[in-house]
Amino acid sequence: MSKKMLWITFSLLVVFSLVLTACGQQQTPAAEQPAAEQPAEQPAATNPPAEQPAVVKPELSITWFAWPPCDALAQLVQDYPDATVKVNCVPYAQWHDSIFTDFAAKGGVDVPIMDSQWTGEAVKGGHVLDMSEFIKNETAMDDFVPLALKAYGEYPADSGVYYGVPIMADVQEMAINKKIFAEYGIDPNSLKTWDDLLKAAQTIKADGKYDGFVWFWIGSGDQIQTAYNQLAWSWGGELWDSSTYKFQGVANSPENVAALEYASELYKTGPEGAGNFSYGEVSDAMCNGKAAMTSIWVGVMSGWTDPKNCAAAADLVFAVPPAGPKAHVLSLGGMGISVSAYTKNQDAAFAFLKWLESNETQTKWVTMGGYSALNSVLASDAFKNTAPFNPVFAEAYPLVKDFYNLPEYYALMTKQGEYLNLAVTGQMTPQEALDKLAEEQQAIIDQAYPGGPPK
Repeated sequence: MSKKMLWITFSLLVVFSLVLTACGQQQTPAAEQPAAEQPAEQPAATNPPAEQPAVVKPELSITWFAWPPCDALAQLVQDYPDATVKVNCVPYAQWHDSIFTDFAAKGGVDVPIMDSQWTGEAVKGGHVLDMSEFIKNETAMDDFVPLALKAYGEYPADSGVYYGVPIMADVQEMAINKKIFAEYGIDPNSLKTWDDLLKAAQTIKADGKYDGFVWFWIGSGDQIQTAYNQLAWSWGGELWDSSTYKFQGVANSPENVAALEYASELYKTGPEGAGNFSYGEVSDAMCNGKAAMTSIWVGVMSGWTDPKNCAAAADLVFAVPPAGPKAHVLSLGGMGISVSAYTKNQDAAFAFLKWLESNETQTKWVTMGGYSALNSVLASDAFKNTAPFNPVFAEAYPLVKDFYNLPEYYALMTKQGEYLNLAVTGQMTPQEALDKLAEEQQAIIDQAYPGGPPK
């Protein structure tokens, strides 16, 4: 073949090849190109992906006082997925000061647990955040026991402004030694009124074998106060007028005098020296089988059902404290939880509280020894089956009422404890004690609010 023909043949082959290539490009989608022609699909070993940075959870802290519910809370918060939560359980005597000392330094824990009476003090100092919108929008507000929600965070009274939400509900229950009652032919179910209770206590005390009724009559803390308060309210009295800030004529009303006279008679059915009794002495008297009955916080008697902790455990039955002549009211116990004004994790704190106050978490909380203020949880089998006194708790807690949460609460409460103890132990008459109490409490409040109640 000549060179010319070779060239022509070669040229035709090239043209034909180009035509075929062009046709192939039009018919074959780009996605079907061989893998070798896709740079993004190189083997991982030759181009390892960059490591993603670990997600850092926010850190939150809580302060409470050292008792079993604090330990239970420390365990509960381990289930919270969106933050690392540390629970500090400090000695009871240091609880208030550890929180408010940090407040004064504009620091401390993110979500403090405070006693209900501390709310005014914390709000006046600007130490806690307004939680009203959070409670309305992020919690089952209508499910809370109304008086509990008010007591654990509303300030001022009846304002509808909230600075705390319930974390630990508590109320007093009757603990009755059924074995002692049987010896005297008394039916525990017969104690319908405080008068019924007094008669039973006097009957048991009369022969000196047992004490009838033992209570925390000591004047320190808020002990005798919360014992007497539920008597005063049930007799139709009040501690003060929250609308006028009046104590005189209210704290020493005839109803309150009658309630304190009753308390003085009830005191006589207890052990010698009971004017100095606190919770520990009451626990000893009930668990060693020397006292027939008491009314005490559920949070205190949580170990009384265990024979290892309480020798009389098998003999104890539980009941709602009785009604008074005018009403059926019980003292509120427990605490609320707030958000510190100084937290650096405000959003995380509110997100945590939303989880904590949910029905699901509250249901788990009560199975661990905590107590909820949600009606739906109190009505649940999960709550009622956890402890033998829980069904009584569910019946008793809606009857609660609390006393003043003013910033001046400590001075007011201290005066109340002093004079109530003097009256109960016979060192003053109830009328004399309450007259002095009303006078001195009025002086405290007039000095704090010379222009009358704050607007």
